[in-house]
Parts: sequence; structure tokens; C-alpha cells
Amino acid sequence: MHQIKRVLARTAVLFAVAFPALADSLVVYSPQGEENVHWITEEAKAAGHDVQVLRAPGGELFDRLVAEKNNPQADVVLGMVDTSMALLKKNGLFQPYVPVWAGDLPAQYKDKEGIVHKFWSTPIVIAYDADKLSAVGAPKSWLDLTKGQYKGEYVIGNTAWQTTRVYLAGILARFLDDKGDVTQAGWDFLGAFYANAIVVDDADARKEAYKSGGAIINLNWFGGVTKDAKELGMQFKVIDTVGGTPVISEGVAIMAGTDQLEKAKAFVDWFGSADVMAAYAQKFGQVPVLPAALAKSPPEVQANANLVKAQPIDWDAIAPRLDSWLQRVELEVR
Repeated sequence: MHQIKRVLARTAVLFAVAFPALADSLVVYSPQGEENVHWITEEAKAAGHDVQVLRAPGGELFDRLVAEKNNPQADVVLGMVDTSMALLKKNGLFQPYVPVWAGDLPAQYKDKEGIVHKFWSTPIVIAYDADKLSAVGAPKSWLDLTKGQYKGEYVIGNTAWQTTRVYLAGILARFLDDKGDVTQAGWDFLGAFYANAIVVDDADARKEAYKSGGAIINLNWFGGVTKDAKELGMQFKVIDTVGGTPVISEGVAIMAGTDQLEKAKAFVDWFGSADVMAAYAQKFGQVPVLPAALAKSPPEVQANANLVKAQPIDWDAIAPRLDSWLQRVELEVR
């Protein structure tokens, strides 16, 4: 416990240096990419919102938010995935607010307390290089990946990466007992899953695995597959897997300790609106979950919304268990 506290303290210091106090601007914490953050900031400014978006990887932001619980520096959290938002909500970091656009959200994208609302979703998919693997030879489900024919053909990333965390959660969610614990069969499967993979800890090693290491199967968020196809020159095809594909959604919530509540409400109302979400979809190809926004999105984005069948996952139930699962992965499985 003392070690955890020291890590959080160091994280808080590092962020304090990187992110100085920001006058009266609305401060938004987000793990979105640099280009995404730039777009959000500029569009918000044009709409009359004085916003400073401070970006960092999702795990680092989560640690900082926990470290700052008694002295919050953020006003709004935007773009963290289901598990992180569920834990932050459970820890009392957010306050209730129902945005003006939330009434039309499908039930799975809002919680009963009216605290966290989701704005777009991303499937974590299996894709394969169609130049090197046929549709017949490609895996049909996540559980197929442990077959000998796929040894060394897929990459497992760092467990600190949001994408890795999500597909590991999706796999383990298939092996739960009545109490919600992972069965021994689940851990045995995960051991085989790792043993059959190329395991990497950084982005360079991951890229090298595809360039010269023999990897031809991509476990990634859908936008990442598209990006990889361009950067690696691979013709990736996405598989609509048997048993479903883990789908994550990103949420927005207002911090419980904000001293700029009205500004925060106005920003959230603007950001999640149909017009802004449709414009974001046009720019980045992300699938909005608000029906009115999806209807205004480009045809290819609408098609992507139905690309795969979602795996049913209770993220609120899994979120409190995920860190202990991943710790076991690090200590016993890798």
C-alpha cells in the first residue's frame, strides 16, 4: 500500500509539472489522441467554450484523478472507457448531470444514476492480413486464437494499454462462475493465449512484429486497425466473431469538485450534441452512439456501426475486478 501511495504521489507531481494551473478555463482531462484533442479544443473555442484539454494515457489520467480526489484539478473527464469511468464513478469522483442530448441515448450508454453518459463506441476486433491469410483459414472467434496454426501470428500488447485491457476482460468474461470470478478453465485458456502469441511492451516492438516478425492477425480497436493498414501496408479484414466482439464506449462526466459547474454543463451539452458528434464522425470516422448523430454521419461510419455483433459484457460488474485480474496476468500468466 505504501508503494502504491508513493507511485500516486510521483504521478501527481509529474502531472503538476506537465499541467500547470489554468486560470479560469474549463479543464478537461482526456486520453484522446493529440489530433483529436486539437480538434475538440478548436471546435469548442469556435462555439464559445474556453477549454483546456489536458491529455495523457488513460492509466495515467486515472491515477491522477484518484490522487487528486480531495483537491480536484479537472472540471470534466472525457473519453475514458467503460471500466475506468465505472470505477471513478464508484469512488465518488463525479456528480450527476443529465445532458440535454442524453434522453435519446440507448440504455446501455447511460447509467441509472445519470452520472456517466457515453458518446461514441469502438469495437475491439480481430482482423487479419488478407494477403497472407484466407477467410477460410482465419480464426472465427477469440477462443480460436490458441490453436496451433495461429502460433506467433498475433500480438498481445502491454496490459497498461486500454485496448489490451479490454480484450483480456472480454476473454475472461467468457469464463465466469456464479460469483463473477474467473474459473480455472479461464486462466488455463489465458495461459495458452499468451503462449501462442508474440508479447510486446512497447509500440516499436509491436510494429516490428508486423513488419518482420510474422504477425498477420491484429487484435486492436477498429480505428487502430485502419491506422495499421495504412502504416504497415496490410490489407486487414475485420472478423465478425462467434460469441461477439468486445465493444467499448467512451464517456463524459462532470467532476464532483468542480467550481465551474455551469461552464461544465454547457460544455457537455455542446460536446455530445448530434451536430458535434456527426462532425467528429466526419473527421475521424468514429461511430457515435446518439441515434441522431449517427443518422448525420457519413455512410461508411453508419456501415461500421453494424460491422460486428457486440459481446454482452457487464462493465460495471467487471470494472472492480479487472485490476486484480490483470495483476494475476502479470504475475502468473505472461
